[in-house]
Amino acid sequence: MKNSISEESGGAGADPGEESPQEPLLSLKGVKVRRWRNQILDLPDESIDIFLGDTVGLIGENGAGKTTLINCIVGKIAYQGSIERNFTIRDFGVQFQSNDYDPPVKVKELVEAVCQKSASNPALKAAMKEFELEGILLKKVKKLSGGERKRLTLFLAIFKKPKLLILDEPTSALDYQKRRKILHTLKVAMDQKTVLISTHYYDDIEDWANKILILEKGKVVFFGTVKELEDRYPLYSLVRIPMDMREKADFGSLRVIELDDEVNLGVVTRSEKEEDEFLASCRRASIPAHREEKLYGIYVLALDEFKEREQ
Repeated sequence: MKNSISEESGGAGADPGEESPQEPLLSLKGVKVRRWRNQILDLPDESIDIFLGDTVGLIGENGAGKTTLINCIVGKIAYQGSIERNFTIRDFGVQFQSNDYDPPVKVKELVEAVCQKSASNPALKAAMKEFELEGILLKKVKKLSGGERKRLTLFLAIFKKPKLLILDEPTSALDYQKRRKILHTLKVAMDQKTVLISTHYYDDIEDWANKILILEKGKVVFFGTVKELEDRYPLYSLVRIPMDMREKADFGSLRVIELDDEVNLGVVTRSEKEEDEFLASCRRASIPAHREEKLYGIYVLALDEFKEREQ
């Protein structure tokens, strides 16, 4: 069992064009983590294989095991099972949801040390501009705001264009405009490479991920391509309404799911006509209704089926 990322070979360091299409860049099999008496991660014995060029969206509720899985992959915690890493630390970048480092240095000093270039280097200056770092170079790292720290961490993670990039809530603490800009930069930088991205923002991955891994209480709800997910859990839309409006709503034959926030219902529509008719009925009854992103709706269906199986 490997508990850390090796400096040695094992497929890593090769030119992406030479990578065997049959060899996963990362393979997870039967990975399990216990904390005290609780099993907080319990992956199946079937391999979860991630290949060069994959962008895998890792989604689940808080406490589903997403960060625990990332910590296993990067070797921060011990685990049982097998993680096969066909890359070295030189081919790898990671951005954690929270950063524990607070070096007593300025941003400029940290950037120059990690990137091994002067901050006046034209290529480095252009790269920093993409993450809006020019205005904070003289600030001490420990004085950065949450959004500034996030932009700095993302920049340092992708500057050397790693073969595999792991992102844990990469756009939290950022406003909408900065989120869209940084996501575009990440997509361009990691084109034809591999990304594992954990997020609660479904629009971060809806037009990027080609595979989805859903976790719930440490277990795999689904792993496969986006098309496989959509085929397995078909829907046109999920409409959210307050749970206390249940008696006023006209659901007809529509499927209704209690959402985990315990204050809202999710109403599943299967066509544009069904959605239009249900939204019209909500307006007539003065029921506030909100159409959710499609990927979130599919996630709700998958989670609901999983919980029924686990009962």
